[in-house]
Amino acid sequence: MQFNEFLEKLQNFHAPNSRQEENLDAIIKISDKFHRDARIPKVNSKAENSIVLESGHQPNYLPYPGTWKKAFLLDLFRRKLENSVALFGFADYNLCTASILYSNKIPAITKTGSEKIGFRISKNEKWKSFNSIKKPTREEFENEMEHVKNHYKNYLSMAKLSIPIEENLEEIEEIMWKSYDLSDNLADLNAFIFSKICREIWNLEVNFFRYSDVQKDNIFIDECEKLIKNIDQYNTLYNEILIKEKLTKISPVKEDSFPFWYHCNCDGKISLTVKSRNPLICTGVCLSCKKFHELNFQDMREHYSRMSITGVARNLIFSEGLGTTLYISGSGGGLNYGKISTRISKDLGFHLPITLAWRSRDYYLGVGHLAGLYNFARNFRFTIDDITERDITQKIREMHGRLLECVSSNKREDQKLRGQLVNIKTQLNIINSIFKLTPSILELFTTIGISNVKKFWGESLTNAEIKLLDEFYLISRDITYNGRIERDRIPAIYEKLTRISIE
Repeated sequence: MQFNEFLEKLQNFHAPNSRQEENLDAIIKISDKFHRDARIPKVNSKAENSIVLESGHQPNYLPYPGTWKKAFLLDLFRRKLENSVALFGFADYNLCTASILYSNKIPAITKTGSEKIGFRISKNEKWKSFNSIKKPTREEFENEMEHVKNHYKNYLSMAKLSIPIEENLEEIEEIMWKSYDLSDNLADLNAFIFSKICREIWNLEVNFFRYSDVQKDNIFIDECEKLIKNIDQYNTLYNEILIKEKLTKISPVKEDSFPFWYHCNCDGKISLTVKSRNPLICTGVCLSCKKFHELNFQDMREHYSRMSITGVARNLIFSEGLGTTLYISGSGGGLNYGKISTRISKDLGFHLPITLAWRSRDYYLGVGHLAGLYNFARNFRFTIDDITERDITQKIREMHGRLLECVSSNKREDQKLRGQLVNIKTQLNIINSIFKLTPSILELFTTIGISNVKKFWGESLTNAEIKLLDEFYLISRDITYNGRIERDRIPAIYEKLTRISIE
């Protein structure tokens, strides 16, 4: 399917009802608040009978390119569809168990093939909502900025780069400091960095908002109550789909699970189970302070501002509440959760949007990639031509084999030779890990420049096809960026170095 055909499908997909229009007005209101807090330009007001385009993600620290592509796609379709409005929500109330919220990785010549960037939180904070975690101290933030600058400064000569990455780093640092000064918590810090780049540099006309503000402003209460009335069927369907679709990486729910979290006074989160149906009473223990809670949900408004929606339930409630036409999903785990929400939406009579994902790989030679590549070539006496055009795996295996023969026949040199054998494995592991890593977008921004990244994404989608796979639409289009080495050779370098082995 061509883009124009897909656009026609979207244009006539759904006309929002009055309740959905009210909810959209409320989302625009909390979006305006977020834009004021982040000091980014507001987006033009919505039109009557707006076509709702929606996506979201937890506010990770300088996340992978895939998260940014969601916002990029929202703006792309918004520009092509009349009377459309693009919404991107930050799940700022998620648990802090995923380290990707406050740290990330970039390529480096280390045993793991990466260098850690970002911050740390205490063990006690991991069971709290992310928006309750304070931002780093000014000294900690300054140290992290210096850490990043020193990393790239040290790698620059090894990467043999002549491009002015200092300017790129300065642009990134300026945005990060502005975001730091405006934010009070770590979730907002990350969300402000993300939204500032999207809105101020890329000029994406996307309405950003916090999921926590949805709860504070009592948005989607009717939709939540609709789901709660069908809670038994929801839980049963959830587990049936896991089995049918063989989604082994997603945990099943208990038959008495409640699809909402409750937030304790200590900022910890409480997983709830249904104790009784009439009246609806739920119980749970705070994951942080271990306090027991028993809550009466006969009037949900009493507790709504201190609740948060679980992942699959979010898909149902937001789509039903907004009358979403297009939902931009991630291409991995997001689609798996989408399989669950799609089936449940159909069976429970919730509005079901069109779901689209962009499945892509980014081929580029960042500072860390190039430093690792030239280090690898020097250690094995290869040229770049050797790496792209010859069977280097066979050459390395032959080298390894000769050393093994020497070890067995020359015991005097045994220790030295064994060291060389270990070094071969170490060097292969490093280069393999560097090119297998899905790094923070920081590496791409530093090497390519923030503005240029958007240009490459736009070019890559020229004449792209949209295919229907099961019940989801997919764009499958990789991106190769200009760099130190000819653009058409870069995917081959990735292909060889991610598969190289002496086994």
